[in-house]
Amino acid sequence: MSLEADVLVAGAGFAGLRAAIAAAVSGRGLRVIVVAPHEGPGGSSFAGHAGSLGVLAPDSDEERDAIYERALTIAHPGTADPALVRLLLEHGEARLRELSEWGVPLATGRGGERLRRAACFLPEMAVAAVIPDCVSAHAALMRVALAAGVEVLPGFTLAALGVEGGPPGSALCLDAFGGVVPVRARSVVLAVGGPAALFAGDVSVLARTGPGQTDAGQTGAGLGLARSCGARTGNASFLQFLWYEGAQPFAFLPERAHELEVAGQDGVPAPLPRAQREHMAARASHAPWGWGLPDAALDSYLLSLMTPAGVVPVRYRGEREPRLLSLMAHAGNGGALIDGDGRTTVPGLFACGECATGMHGANRIGGAMVLAAQVFGHRAGIAAALHAHSALLPPPPGVPDGTERQPSHHPLRLREAMQRNCLPGFPGEALSAATSATPGTSVVCGAERQLRELELFVERLKALLLLPAVDLLDRVRVLSALTVAEHRLRRLRAECAAAVTAVSPA
Repeated sequence: MSLEADVLVAGAGFAGLRAAIAAAVSGRGLRVIVVAPHEGPGGSSFAGHAGSLGVLAPDSDEERDAIYERALTIAHPGTADPALVRLLLEHGEARLRELSEWGVPLATGRGGERLRRAACFLPEMAVAAVIPDCVSAHAALMRVALAAGVEVLPGFTLAALGVEGGPPGSALCLDAFGGVVPVRARSVVLAVGGPAALFAGDVSVLARTGPGQTDAGQTGAGLGLARSCGARTGNASFLQFLWYEGAQPFAFLPERAHELEVAGQDGVPAPLPRAQREHMAARASHAPWGWGLPDAALDSYLLSLMTPAGVVPVRYRGEREPRLLSLMAHAGNGGALIDGDGRTTVPGLFACGECATGMHGANRIGGAMVLAAQVFGHRAGIAAALHAHSALLPPPPGVPDGTERQPSHHPLRLREAMQRNCLPGFPGEALSAATSATPGTSVVCGAERQLRELELFVERLKALLLLPAVDLLDRVRVLSALTVAEHRLRRLRAECAAAVTAVSPA
């Protein structure tokens, strides 16, 4: 079996379906195929919430300007492209109107006005509208895609691009039984999601997307697929990490900051230090860890008290049983670097959703990714169709010897290793320092210790890529992990250098 397409879209979440619709409508007569691991909703849009979803929906130039300024401000220590941020805001309303026309209305009040709420990282303005039923929204997009002539093929997972140095459209997929399927396409749109699935603590495994009770179908391969054919990436280690208590996000309650107790090295709960209590109000204004923000000191403190079991025991005064908090990866802010039409740095390869970056940096305002999926999915689909009209169909990709059938499971303990090495701070640092460090040991030593461990982890990932026994999908997952780890390593080296400078005598 083999597949041929003018436009191949990998991923059937909100971004992938939007790209496929745009490609089919704008490229009349082109064959547009969507491949996805399973039938039904997929992607981080369907993970970690109660069925509804926020989407940025500014309704005035004043609101758009405020969002623009905030998006660039919170992009540090990552990078954002001001032109992409502006495109997102200028074209967002048109894409939301189309969603409404397709049967994906936004929630409204009794008077018919659009309901809006405050967004993460922009709590002072109600600029996020609500998609009340994500599963129904996905079904509506699927109906539009099929009506436009898109072929949606569930049970196929993209495992390789640019096979044997060919163009991106020289690809390999895995079918539902692990069989390797050669694919030829003139254009490829990458929309397979972000790297959260590379972590043992992954919010998408908590998602339940319908009667089948399946997860969000994430592979974590997006960064690796982009990098494998030479596309430049950015912001790779900037994921959204959230504190979860069981299957529910943990709410920071500023009014109870003085009551919050955290277990220390002896396991005995102790009040949250005053310096950390002062961050509770700001921390409550956004669910994810705020990269580079002052209130990240609270997250770092909690992470430093993480036990070897990967939990932080906390409780509010008066509670008998501790709440066991886990730090969970939700969605990525990094991806392939794109232009305004979703083009990557490799001709014929386009990216959108969590596979693309630049419209946000290290942090993003709540609802921005859902809007970006619509805006840049639409633009990437049109650009991919335009490219397909003039591009040649690549020759059939060769299937590497011994890979005709691949295992359906992933034997590598990659997720556990990523959880140990690529979280935002230093897991268990306070506990380990208390048992192994001498008095006066500085934070620099802890960072240097993690630096050495991360360097070793990067070398191990590189060694894995040299092993012929690593299967196709695991290979791009390892390459994704390497991309995250190398980005984290560069940042950690810079942090260590800055810390050494700060403590050196004048």
